[in-house]
Amino acid sequence: MRFVDAPPLQKALFAFACLVFLTGVGLNVGDKAARVNQPDVGWMLDIETLSPTRHDASEAGLRGGGRPLSVNGVPVGAAVIGERYLAGTRTSLGEFNTLRFASPRGDVREVTLEVRTWTWEDVVFTEGATTLIGLLFFVVGIGTFIFRPFEAASWALLALCTVAGSMLVISLIPLYGVGRLNFTVAYFFLLLAALPATTAHAGLAFPVLHGSLLPPARVLWPLYATQPVLALIYTSGWLSNWQGIWSQSRLIGSAAWLAAVVLFVGRSLHMSILGEDRLVKQRARILLGGTLAGCAPVTVAYFLQSIFGALPLDSRFLQWPLVLFLIALARVTLRYEILNARIAVRRAVMYLSAVAILTGVAIMLSTVRSYAVAVLLFPLLYLWPRFDARLNSRLYPNRERFPEIIREIGNEMAAGVTEVAVLRTLADAPRRLCEAVGGVAFLLPSAATRACLAATDPAHEQRIGDLSSEPLVRLMATLRMEVSRSQIAVEAQYANIHEACLACFERLRAELLLPIERNGQVMGGLAVGPRASGDAYEQAEVDALSVLVQQASQSLIRIAATERLRSRELEFNELKRFFPPQVIDQVMAQGGASELRSQRKYVTVVFVDLRGFTSFSDSVEPEEVMATLAEYHSVMGARIAEFAGTLERFAGDGFMVFFNDPVEQTDHVQRAAAMALAMLRDVDRLRESWQEKGYRIDVGVGIHTGFATCGFIGYEGRRDYGVIGNVTNLAARLSDAAGPGEILISARVRTELGSAIGAEACGDLALKGFHQPQAVFRLGLS
Repeated sequence: MRFVDAPPLQKALFAFACLVFLTGVGLNVGDKAARVNQPDVGWMLDIETLSPTRHDASEAGLRGGGRPLSVNGVPVGAAVIGERYLAGTRTSLGEFNTLRFASPRGDVREVTLEVRTWTWEDVVFTEGATTLIGLLFFVVGIGTFIFRPFEAASWALLALCTVAGSMLVISLIPLYGVGRLNFTVAYFFLLLAALPATTAHAGLAFPVLHGSLLPPARVLWPLYATQPVLALIYTSGWLSNWQGIWSQSRLIGSAAWLAAVVLFVGRSLHMSILGEDRLVKQRARILLGGTLAGCAPVTVAYFLQSIFGALPLDSRFLQWPLVLFLIALARVTLRYEILNARIAVRRAVMYLSAVAILTGVAIMLSTVRSYAVAVLLFPLLYLWPRFDARLNSRLYPNRERFPEIIREIGNEMAAGVTEVAVLRTLADAPRRLCEAVGGVAFLLPSAATRACLAATDPAHEQRIGDLSSEPLVRLMATLRMEVSRSQIAVEAQYANIHEACLACFERLRAELLLPIERNGQVMGGLAVGPRASGDAYEQAEVDALSVLVQQASQSLIRIAATERLRSRELEFNELKRFFPPQVIDQVMAQGGASELRSQRKYVTVVFVDLRGFTSFSDSVEPEEVMATLAEYHSVMGARIAEFAGTLERFAGDGFMVFFNDPVEQTDHVQRAAAMALAMLRDVDRLRESWQEKGYRIDVGVGIHTGFATCGFIGYEGRRDYGVIGNVTNLAARLSDAAGPGEILISARVRTELGSAIGAEACGDLALKGFHQPQAVFRLGLS
């Protein structure tokens, strides 16, 4: 989900999380502003532990903390929570105080410290590291949420990092006196109460999202319902002004936090041993190590202090190990973003170094002559572009050639004449662009494409097989975006297809799958193998591969269009053998020759045969026979096209034409009769020139109408389009019976024509192949 698409409630929760942390930052800044330049005795007491507030106090012996025993001979009571200045403590500048305390190792020590003003250097010494760790916690939480907004794992991490970061930011603010409640105390207790809930929430989200956190995630309601209860327990213990109740409150809170940490450690340990995927195990081991080394010591120490009053350590010593836990969280959540930012940080450092050097030179020159700084501009204008280019070549040794490599690969794909050629170039692109081990490019079967596949290793192609039914490929087609192996391995919403998707990644030997799209539909994909160096893919490399994938899509579209045009041209040339242009246009508009299936239709068939052709061909040279036939066929073909008839074939001295197929013609009988009459008139004109040459040739025509089976006859590469049925036999016999210049039609044709064209009865004729005599009519020339 994009940030802008989130519901208002989720946006409000995000804003609330940010407000919680900013409140802690505000309290921290306000506290420092109030305390700086004020008298400071050198230490701060917290329950039964103390912490140095100045560098000189730490050097005097307070480093590491301890349990306070007395100040200037006055015993320290148990109810001095957060008190800086106790009864008997000297607070005027220049005065000295003597503190007697038990060190963490158990020996009793005594130090004498002067009261002096608290400076910003003291702020950095005592609270700088802790505040920085708190800021880093929030950066990791907010960074993960920005890169993957409103995901279940992002919410869990944001909640934990907001609470932990806020507590660290305000952890060293003195909470003056038991029994008094102010905003800072209430805020601290709310954070303290939220810590177990957010830790448990994160424990369910990492290293792999638990199913209970999937929508509607009802487990979160009872989990976070403990927050106000714990907050009330802390508040009652604080306001009671009785150490026993306060200790019990701390015990309950520390036990709850310890239980949450145990949950976190338990899930990480379980996944690190029994995880089904290597990425899951890797994430679990990183988190297990970070939790055991960073979070668990703090929790256990806090729990032991609450029960036994043991480990009187400086609170900062307990907080610093949290850096290890933070590193583990950042490693499993912001790994790719950190890698992508790594080069940017190095670039910034180098730029700053160059600017610092130039600034130093400018300062030196300005001491000589004020205008000498301008001398720097001339070499700077020349050298800076070269410096920038050299820096790019060092930081991005391969990326600097991205435009050139993309152009080369794009040109190769554009030159590809087959889909497999384009896919093979695309499959090799990750190796050339990102130093990947290999790649696989494939097309899915559809109405517009046929399934095909190419891999960097040709031997690997045989082992991949069909991908169209793979859940991973279907997921990519549904999301229409890249899918990574780590995404499938650790996100709980893919639990149902987890094993199948990872198996497909293994089959493809890939870490990343990018979709090939056409018109918003996924037509195939590019499987990108792991990098030879083992590093993760940076976003710039994924973007470059996406550009190549879309270039491949354009090349595949071009090849498909070219093949369609070539197929259409071949189909058009084939149809020209049978149909006139106007019929071809209609056939192509209906889907082309592929739609001309065999079917039974009512047609009118015309047979035309030359009379005297056999004796003519025996008496003249073959060249004259061919020239005469060419002249005759040319004239007859023009008439066939004029009346939109379908030519079945020219067979030497005869040919057959039929009407009402493949295009419907309501006047097909009239068309056939009108064409036959026009042909006879044409033959009369041709016969004049034939007679001058001594040729005795004439034409006989037969017409019949009826039902027949229409469609292609033959085999691929040699086909005819014709009709089969009794209607063709009768038309052929009528043509045989017709005399020179005569058109014989059947009784059915005569009935269909009506009075539109005149015809005279010829009686019943006995025709070859027919048992009964047939009523025949002669069509007359008008």
